[in-house]
Amino acid sequence: MFFRKILAKFRPKKKRTRIWIVGISAAIFALIFLSIRIAIGELGELGLRKITGFPLAQNYLVIFQNDAERRPTGGFITAFAILKFRAGIPFFEFGNVYSENLIQKNSAPPDPLVAQLLAGDFYPGHGFRDGNLDADFPTSAEELIRLFRLGFPDSDFDGVIAVDFTAFENLAKVLSPEIAGEAGLFSALENQIQNIDLHNPEELKTRKNFLGDVAKNLIKKSIFHPKIASEVLLQNLKSKHLLFYFRDPEIQKVVAEKNWGGILPAPENSDLLAVVEGNFGGMKSSRYLLRDIFYDVEFTESSENELSATANLRIALAHRGDAAEPISGYYKSIWRIFTPLGAQKISGSLEQIFDDGARKIFTKIVKMNPGESREINLKYSLPPEIFADGKYNLRLQKQPGSADDHIRITVKLPAGYLLASDDFDARENLAIFETNLSADQNLSLKILPDTIPPRLVWQNFTGKNFRTIDLRFNEPLDPDSVAIATFAISDLDFRNSRTDDIRIEKIEFVPPQNIELEISGATTECREWFGLRFDGVADRHGNILRNQKATIVQWVDSAGQNCDSNREL
Repeated sequence: MFFRKILAKFRPKKKRTRIWIVGISAAIFALIFLSIRIAIGELGELGLRKITGFPLAQNYLVIFQNDAERRPTGGFITAFAILKFRAGIPFFEFGNVYSENLIQKNSAPPDPLVAQLLAGDFYPGHGFRDGNLDADFPTSAEELIRLFRLGFPDSDFDGVIAVDFTAFENLAKVLSPEIAGEAGLFSALENQIQNIDLHNPEELKTRKNFLGDVAKNLIKKSIFHPKIASEVLLQNLKSKHLLFYFRDPEIQKVVAEKNWGGILPAPENSDLLAVVEGNFGGMKSSRYLLRDIFYDVEFTESSENELSATANLRIALAHRGDAAEPISGYYKSIWRIFTPLGAQKISGSLEQIFDDGARKIFTKIVKMNPGESREINLKYSLPPEIFADGKYNLRLQKQPGSADDHIRITVKLPAGYLLASDDFDARENLAIFETNLSADQNLSLKILPDTIPPRLVWQNFTGKNFRTIDLRFNEPLDPDSVAIATFAISDLDFRNSRTDDIRIEKIEFVPPQNIELEISGATTECREWFGLRFDGVADRHGNILRNQKATIVQWVDSAGQNCDSNREL
């Protein structure tokens, strides 16, 4: 009894000690998480605990894409790693994309055009390394998980992270410049590994080790400099050199809202332009490819005042690589142009036209040697849904992994309309936008209603009989207004004092915007002036010209000959 009483006095103290230890540990972990959350800034909105699975486990598939050999989601998958979180602590395992487990021998890619370009003696079969063929990253991410599990059935992932060489290089420049040196990471990689352009199996292990060493170095530096690292990562997310996909719907919702996931939009009440390159030549020639994109949208107006739009797309490509440099050699690729569902081809040479249920897709194969240039030209009608509530909206989608492509857009409406925009340089009925596309952009144009009457832009005698006056207006006219409008012409006696008694014998409307006056009573006198008055001419929107004056100069002499060499009769 005595000893029990003594022990009873100590047991509460031990219990209190355990409580204190648990409490202090929880506070330390909370402080660490809070410190990291503050340091990583906007990235923390993804939910640090959810991503790490703390205190449980999470697994992510990390793919390293070579954007010098561009593929729809960024680049050829040159290596991969498995990122594991255990109690919030990250662990990396690097793997080989040419592992036999990840190749379905004697199989072909699901896309016949891709299969056509990849076919050859060196192609081992479709597999994980070619799983990023869909331009929508979440779709490709799920396909990569599926292909990986074919080789490793026990594996499963909570998401996929895609990192390209540009993202590596951007991070290395800030955190570890000695890795890349002055020439950059790509050159360092090529110097480390020979024959990489042929995907030489003998060099793959070296490539994996090199990337693994680079990644480990950058991860270590990022842990010690989380604020700097997060700023670089955010910039790479914006420019789509880094992509996230999470199976957790709450995290993925944040990714979608932030536009960090390479999601290909399905436009509603909006135009879409997404130009996607797939380099399937085994070369790093995308690195030496100059891409200039010119997109012209022109609206026309029907007699019922309904607007319709036609798009003219021109993509100018120049292969600026050196034929003596193996990695920049022969280029063969598939280009896909994603447009709104309902777009219809008018002209252009293409290999495929199809829709995926959300977009219309036009496909073109391009092949060229270093020093050569090519153009992709496509003209198509746009569906009426792109114009809604008096606005034209355009989604410009940057391809993941691409450099800052030069892009120029013009939007033109019929004369009489006015455009207003915070995005475009609006000039009456013409709007221009030009940029080096470093990130996705949403552009908007407000189309103001036509409240301005038509304007007379040309008036002249036509033909040699000196009986017809041609009046040309800047926009289509309402035929009914021409029928009831009044016209009068008089001799202004500018060259002589003889006053002609001029009569208008006939008024004829020449659609869509010309009026011809048949006159009598005018005699010829070179450079004589005549005064025209008219009232009541209206455009198709009911805007009426009132009490207008115009001067018409005669350019025919008494012999009926042209007296001004700069004018044609």
